[in-house]
Amino acid sequence: MISERLFGVIGSGTMGGGIAQAAAAAGFVVHTLDTNPDLVKAAYAKIGERLDGRVAKGSLPRHDRDNTMSRLHVAKDMAAFKDCEVVVEAVSEDVALKRKILGRLDAAVTPRTLLGTNTSSLPISKLSEGLNHADRFLGMHFFNPAPVMKLIEVVRGEKTSEQSMVDARAICTALDKTAVKVKDSPGFIGNRVNRPFYLEALHLLETGEADIRTIDSALKTVGGFRMGPFELLDLIGLDINLRVTETVYEGFGKPARFAPNSIQQKLVSEGRHGRKTGCGFYDYSNGEPTPAYETKARGASSWQPGASLKEFAAMLEKPADRAMWIYARIFMAVMNEGALAAESVALPRDVNLTMELGFNYPEGPLATADYVGLDICQRLLADFHTETNGDDRYAPNPLMNRHVAKGELGEKTAHGFLYHAL
Repeated sequence: MISERLFGVIGSGTMGGGIAQAAAAAGFVVHTLDTNPDLVKAAYAKIGERLDGRVAKGSLPRHDRDNTMSRLHVAKDMAAFKDCEVVVEAVSEDVALKRKILGRLDAAVTPRTLLGTNTSSLPISKLSEGLNHADRFLGMHFFNPAPVMKLIEVVRGEKTSEQSMVDARAICTALDKTAVKVKDSPGFIGNRVNRPFYLEALHLLETGEADIRTIDSALKTVGGFRMGPFELLDLIGLDINLRVTETVYEGFGKPARFAPNSIQQKLVSEGRHGRKTGCGFYDYSNGEPTPAYETKARGASSWQPGASLKEFAAMLEKPADRAMWIYARIFMAVMNEGALAAESVALPRDVNLTMELGFNYPEGPLATADYVGLDICQRLLADFHTETNGDDRYAPNPLMNRHVAKGELGEKTAHGFLYHAL
């Protein structure tokens, strides 16, 4: 007889409830603990409603819905986690609170239990301080909505054992998720590499290069993104996004490329947080979003594309127009950060997967760079570096420079950031 696989969750909010649903749907018996059992029951009721909706649409058999719900249990206390294969803590992003909970959990489980935290940005090594089983502790960053999103960042702290990383990847596979490995560092992969997507868009707005609709449109029409940066900021919440930016900025020692933008800070201070408050960069009070933040755009009538932008656009088979320039400015900043991450905290493949599966990129930035050609990207970055008066965010990254120097230019040479079969 096959024994049940037990999965523990601490916290029944959006992420905790989502993780519990994903685990139960994958066949784990789930025990969820919160400060009040009624909170867990309410979270489970929402899971039931979501599953009922899928049954009604014909996308989920009734018996699968019932089996999933039968695996969800309310934990009375930490003792319920004693024999769990893994317990994931998913409470609010507060270091003191997480450490208090993890300390109690550490004392309640066996040395074999994997201890995970769903933090999106807090240092794993700091959270592990004082744990008796720090070797079994690591980050397991699920993406929202957890039942749907296929990615989990598995974050290795200073004391995390290799066996724990192997075990965590096996659990991710059982959940039908793709695991990417990353060293403990500010923002891990995704929240670090995606910072320029917002910050460069804000910089273009602040300097009058284009308005919010023009920037959003360029990313969608040229880049193939489902949403532009300002639409996405409003959806996420300007306040939440700003806190992540501040965490990454401070975690890296306040480099200029991660500095929070004054426009976003102003809107947050005014309570304009996006869709949830009815207004952010767009106003949602009349149904159709209308721009709610305007800046005086500089005249671009004399603008002409440079040679490197023309090369870049030609590889993408699109016009070298102003929209292409806006997209390229944002894409190149993202790609540059992705390459820095690929050299220091994660494999290039995992950087690419994170942006595709965790942030809905049409294609990972390193794969796009390989397709265009790293030599072309190097020239375009150099031009942007000059245009921005030597700004660090466009200083061609060392990893790309080494590849180009060795003639590893991407798909056309079968090797760039990634390997490609000819």
